[in-house]
Parts: sequence; structure tokens; C-alpha cells
Amino acid sequence: MEIGKRIRQLRKAKKMTILELATSAGSDVGNISRLETGKQGFSETTIKKIASALGVKVSDLFTEEEITVPLTTEQVEKPFTIDVLDAEASAGGGRVSTTEVAETITSIVYDTARALEIFGHRPAETIKVITVTGDSMSGTIETGDYIFIDVSKDYFDGDGIYVFSFKDAVMVKRLQFTADGLLVRSDNKTYTDWLITEKNEQHLKVIGRVIYSHGISRYV
Repeated sequence: MEIGKRIRQLRKAKKMTILELATSAGSDVGNISRLETGKQGFSETTIKKIASALGVKVSDLFTEEEITVPLTTEQVEKPFTIDVLDAEASAGGGRVSTTEVAETITSIVYDTARALEIFGHRPAETIKVITVTGDSMSGTIETGDYIFIDVSKDYFDGDGIYVFSFKDAVMVKRLQFTADGLLVRSDNKTYTDWLITEKNEQHLKVIGRVIYSHGISRYV
């Protein structure tokens, strides 16, 4: 294997960009790029610096043998950790909010693959978990269920299920755009739909959009 291709292989195994390698080796992006593509030669000093930046021996750059490239602490995949908050949203008439700051009481940890499957590419810090009380969303979300909220969506972002406060009452409902305003809907049809209009929208504060729920079975 050509040394340029070998350097590129080891760089990618270490999850380094060309810029990161160039910076660590005291070179520049252009030189590293040309070296990797075989358009530029190399000196003994350059090779020593590149090997050191990659955490390998110089001889490792001239062999095709598989080696383990050490990763830095930052490069090791961190678990996807979501905060569970000491807060509730009412799927009913609304739970009075006494504070806008909720304490983290525990956390839920996912491996990277599972987190990607459930949450896509959303950052962990934008997702919070709270519990639901009430039955207005029954059939979709039951009382006691955990709901996962994307708190970066603290505004109406299209029809969907949201956690929001209205006149200081925190609730979880569907919000649907209409010509007359935002229609607040419950999946339990015993609850009446109502409108948020320009006349009362000052009382609305969107906390986040519900992206996932997890049911809890209770037997006592």
C-alpha cells in the first residue's frame, strides 16, 4: 500500500479530519492532502510527526498489517443520555405550573445505534423526559406514561403533539393550524377542542414537541 493511502487509512481509523492531522503534525491541510493522494513526497521529519500525531510507529506507515489506532477520550463514543425531569404535563384540564425550572431526578441512557433509531440526529441535550397525568390523550398517551420532548422546538413547528403552557397551566395536546388560529385537540373525544387565537395567544408558551412516548404498565 502506498504511504499516502496508508496515512489516510490510519487517519480515518482514528476519526481525524485532515485539518486535525495537519494541526497535530505541525503541517498544513494542503500538504497532508497532497501526501495522501500521492502528489507530494515526504521527509523523514514529516513522517515522524505524522506517525506521532496518529499514535503509531513510523514502521506502521509502511505496512499493510492491521493495527489498533488509539482513540482519544473525546473520540470514544459517549452514551446518549437524556434527562428525566421532576415535572408533569397534564393530559386533561391543565396542571398549574409553579416554576419554569424543573430538577433532573434521573437519566435514561441509550447506546448510539438505538438513540439514532429513536431520536434521529437530535442532540441529547435537546431532549427531556417528563410524565403525563390525565386521560385527554388516552389512546395515544396514557396517564403515567413518559413522553420525550424536543425542547429545541419551543415554537409551533407544524401540526403535532406539544407540551405547552396556557395561562400557566401545563398541558400536552395536539396543536393544529387552522385559518382561525391554533386548534387545541385531545385524542380522547370526550374533551372539547378549543382555539388559541390572536386575542389570547399571549398566554401560550410552547415548551417543546413530543417526539416519542413510552408506556408504563401499573398493577398496583
